[in-house]
Amino acid sequence: MHRFCYYEPKTIEEACSLLSRFGEDAIVLAGGTDLIPRIKRGLMAPKHIVNIKKIRGLNSIIKEGENGLDIGALITLAELAGNSVIRDRFPMIRTAANSIGSLQVRNIATLGGNLCNAAPSADMSPALLVMESIVKIAGSKGQREIPLEEFFVGPGEANLQKGEILNEIHVPFPRPHAKQIYVKHSVRRSMDIALVGVAVCLCFDKKTGLCREARIALGAVASTPIRAKGTEKMILGKPLEEIPLASIGEMVSSEVSPISDVRGSARYRSEMVSSLTIRALKSLQSKA
Repeated sequence: MHRFCYYEPKTIEEACSLLSRFGEDAIVLAGGTDLIPRIKRGLMAPKHIVNIKKIRGLNSIIKEGENGLDIGALITLAELAGNSVIRDRFPMIRTAANSIGSLQVRNIATLGGNLCNAAPSADMSPALLVMESIVKIAGSKGQREIPLEEFFVGPGEANLQKGEILNEIHVPFPRPHAKQIYVKHSVRRSMDIALVGVAVCLCFDKKTGLCREARIALGAVASTPIRAKGTEKMILGKPLEEIPLASIGEMVSSEVSPISDVRGSARYRSEMVSSLTIRALKSLQSKA
């Protein structure tokens, strides 16, 4: 392993100052489940590593407010999946967190790290996208907030400026009786990243039974995690049992632009995103 300078800032301000000072030569260490293996394999060679684990302002507390949850960026995926509020009100997020790696990995990997890697195949991104989450970013000039949808710029590229770190994620509460699900297709049931990931959240009018809100997010089928907004429009105004599944499958497939790689071809991913979206909707219908 190559030589580098190592820092353990105690405050967000100190961390941002270090990152601003060293620029592209510095990298943040949170869980390290992606960073450390990449360094060992020679895929990355940062000159400065800024370990943010000991910053109190980034701790793993989940704060419940009137409108949603504020989740510290350093919460581990295991802590996230085991939280009672997540289990009861955001089962989709719990499913996504539990689908990542092994238990050992989930005990170390952080939510913030999963998002900041900006991998198109990241499991947490679709689940948080359909909840219309907000990311809070700290920097030397203060804090800014942006929709999670604007956080992903490209493969491996997040909307973080020089000297900025992700410090919190706000997840709004779903409407009462919202139906949500996350389904993932991978070569193996565990330890593999998603070939395709589909998150769905539907909200229905209690009196009419018609869909008032429809949100579908997809992973591993474009350069960033995306919302399938054309497909969402096809569901609005319809009762759950009358959603046109065949047409939905065709539409969602037309909204993606996957690539071919060693794990699967673009055509295969296009077909699987159609299949998984239909499967997710059928599962919601069966539970209604």
